[in-house]
Amino acid sequence: MRKPPLPDFQRLQVHIARYRQALCREVAGLDQRLRQGKMHAVAFAELAAQYSWIWFDAYGVLNRGSEPVPGAGDTLNRLRAAGIPFCMVSNNASFSPEDIQTRLGAMGIHMAMEEIVTVGMAVKDFVRENNLDDQPYLWVGDQDSARCYAPQPQRLMVNHPQSSWRQEDARYVLFSGNQEYYGGIQEKILLASAQKRSLTFLLANADLVAPEALGSLNMVAGFTACEANIDGRFSVMGVGKPFRPVFELAWKRCGCPPWHQVLMVGDALETDILGGGALGMATCLTLTGLYGPMEGELEQVCDRVGIRPDYVVRSIGMEGQ
Repeated sequence: MRKPPLPDFQRLQVHIARYRQALCREVAGLDQRLRQGKMHAVAFAELAAQYSWIWFDAYGVLNRGSEPVPGAGDTLNRLRAAGIPFCMVSNNASFSPEDIQTRLGAMGIHMAMEEIVTVGMAVKDFVRENNLDDQPYLWVGDQDSARCYAPQPQRLMVNHPQSSWRQEDARYVLFSGNQEYYGGIQEKILLASAQKRSLTFLLANADLVAPEALGSLNMVAGFTACEANIDGRFSVMGVGKPFRPVFELAWKRCGCPPWHQVLMVGDALETDILGGGALGMATCLTLTGLYGPMEGELEQVCDRVGIRPDYVVRSIGMEGQ
């Protein structure tokens, strides 16, 4: 089953606004700060030496689907040679770090395990810290991702093949992926559970859309959760970008650098740029993902959603500069 394509940008804007409002409620003065990014058009090579750490998103920055962004692997090699530390901070909650390393390596993008941070790696601690570790839940995603990241799947996941729970007994929903959701058993379980109680939505993969190799945009787990909660009747807790937990995991793994010395490079205003800006990072939007086709009207789009990056690059690869 393929992920559904994005219906229209206006629908996406509705969900971007909800992410933005959620963070602005938590961070004083963030509304104005998000509107003040200078959007300097630069070549990525000009930025790299200015920061203590470079954090890259994956999809839309390093790769698009199964295709690498041209020159991305070479750029990482140059950063290593120059002694500039970096890591990948991804909302991917479907593949293990080892699988991600292998998949990127097959595209010529070579990363060490310590350079890979995924939101899936933050899920179990987040569930425990929020006193949900004894609650049954619905996993929205595939069984392979559940084996990697789901908390106590056989004991607590209501849609585990060996679960002893009734499927409608889920107390919360963990959104990891959505490829199996639409029209399938996971959607039916969510609807059945929602009739019994108010659910909490945990957004592991909070991405709204993902760019594919041929330029199409597909709805992913964050979009699915937002659509299921379009009337706002469920509580939402974010684990992945733009929300703080995955950033804090990366921050600790990188030795807790001052936030203003980290450059967050991403292709999505609503996750990479919004989340990075909320924490005081410098932000860089690359045009190899969602916003590339909007380059001619990018300033208007950024002003419309109220999220302006500090920098804009055509690509992190030398070939795009």
